[in-house]
Amino acid sequence: MKKALFLDFEDSFTFNIVQELKLIGLEVDIIHWSDFWDISNYDLLVLGPGPGHPDNYQSIFSKIQNCLDKKVKIFAICLGHQIIWRIKGKHILRSKNPVHGQRTRLDLTQMWQDYFNLPSLVWVQRYNSLAVSACDLFFKEFDFFIKDEEIIISKSNDLLTYQFHPESVGTNCRESFFRPILTYLL
Repeated sequence: MKKALFLDFEDSFTFNIVQELKLIGLEVDIIHWSDFWDISNYDLLVLGPGPGHPDNYQSIFSKIQNCLDKKVKIFAICLGHQIIWRIKGKHILRSKNPVHGQRTRLDLTQMWQDYFNLPSLVWVQRYNSLAVSACDLFFKEFDFFIKDEEIIISKSNDLLTYQFHPESVGTNCRESFFRPILTYLL
C-alpha cells in the first residue's frame, strides 16, 4: 500500500481529505505543518488547505523546495497549492472572485476531460480569497487550467495542485479529482 504524509495547516477539511485519500487506497499519516522535516518513508506529500497567506508558512519553504528538487510526488489543495506556487516565485494575489463555500463552474478542455475522465462541465467548491496569478507562466513542464487569470489546477509528472476543495460536497465527481494521484503521480 502506498503511503502519504499529510501536512495539516489546521484546517477543518483535513480529515475529509484524508478520508478521500484512504478511499483511493492510500495509507495516510497526518502531522502538523510545523513538525515537517522528512518525507523519506512516504510515496506522496500532501499539502492541505488552511488559513492565511502562504508567506505565513515560510519556515517550511526550504523543506518543500527540497522535495520539489528531489521530484517527490506532491498533491496540494488550496493553501497548499498557493504555497507550491509561491515557492516557485509566483505572486499570490487577492482573488478576482473571493468566495467561501461556493460552487464554481469549470468548463474543462478535452485534455482535462481525458486526464480526469470527466465531462466538459464540472462544479467545484471554493473557499479562498487568495489566488495564484496566471500572468507570466514560464513553466514548460506543467499543464494549467486557468480561469479569470488565476491558476485553478496545475499538474506535472510529480505534482498535482488545486485551488478548490475536491473533497467538498459542492464538488461533483469528487473521486475523479483524487484518482489521478494513483493513475499519474504514483
